[in-house]
Amino acid sequence: MKRSYNVLRFLIVLIVGSAFFVRGGYAVVVPEPYIYSTVYIQNHSTGQAGTAFLVSRRVGKESRKVFLVSNKHVLLPAPLKNIPEEPKEAKATILINKLEQEKIRAINMQILLRDEGGVSYVKGHPNANVDVAAIDVTKYISKERELIPEYKLGFIEENRFATREMMKQSFLSLGDRLLVLGYPLNLIEGGTSIPVGRDGIIASRPDLDFKGLPIILIDSTIVRGSSGSPVFTTILPYRWKTQTEIEQLKISQSFLLGVASHTVSDWEMEIKKTVVFGQPPQTVSVLAGANFGIVFRAETISETLDEFGQKLWKAETAETVSAPMPAEDQKSSKD
Repeated sequence: MKRSYNVLRFLIVLIVGSAFFVRGGYAVVVPEPYIYSTVYIQNHSTGQAGTAFLVSRRVGKESRKVFLVSNKHVLLPAPLKNIPEEPKEAKATILINKLEQEKIRAINMQILLRDEGGVSYVKGHPNANVDVAAIDVTKYISKERELIPEYKLGFIEENRFATREMMKQSFLSLGDRLLVLGYPLNLIEGGTSIPVGRDGIIASRPDLDFKGLPIILIDSTIVRGSSGSPVFTTILPYRWKTQTEIEQLKISQSFLLGVASHTVSDWEMEIKKTVVFGQPPQTVSVLAGANFGIVFRAETISETLDEFGQKLWKAETAETVSAPMPAEDQKSSKD
């Protein structure tokens, strides 16, 4: 019976989708704020590089905080060795866009991950097995409670997170398409900082845990540089009314499904190579991926932001993803 549902869903999507494309109505696939929220990051303390993205949390009626979200293995500073005269400070550089004379160009922005006293500003998810971390970057992108206008930035609102209730209402299921934004293989355009978009398919029940963790398995290649990438559901030219019935020309909005972490490996082989005679050989790992990616659900991001002690303002009302960013609460952004 379930197979017949899936076949029927496919036929409905094929027919309606084709009609929609003919009308030319499928003009915008990726909301601009999603693109400009996704940044390239280099952690100088660990040597790790990957992807991160900006999330906006409303913490009061007139105030917001902006967080940079990625994986723990990308964002956390290198562990301290507790040796004398050890430098404790740790920094990262993110690549963002700046608007100058109506032209966009990429610039570097340095973020302090840990200060000279050893105090880390990065918070990881409380579950050690959940590879999600964040840092408050409000003070870096705002001045006097206003966003710095020269910065071309986007933000993902928490009300655009794909909650389990949203998944249920929209009948999000196995086989539905998704979009991954990031910098796989450290691919950067150069003049601007625009992420690479890759598609994929939801490979496990998105509303259920996978192997006891808040994970969604996706059929998409997650290579180095993709760690920390935001994963979105796609905009669709129809809306599911029931499991087998759709409403034509009712747009299904895009939501943040979660944050990509790593790939599922098929096999791994180690090769030892002598580079300098008399010295131990270097070990090189060769890894074959199974084309499955691990994505931690969006709820784990909210749980990580809760670690900063400022909860999501409960009176928050629904806003569109393209809404302008309200003034920031600079008073509470002090390190």
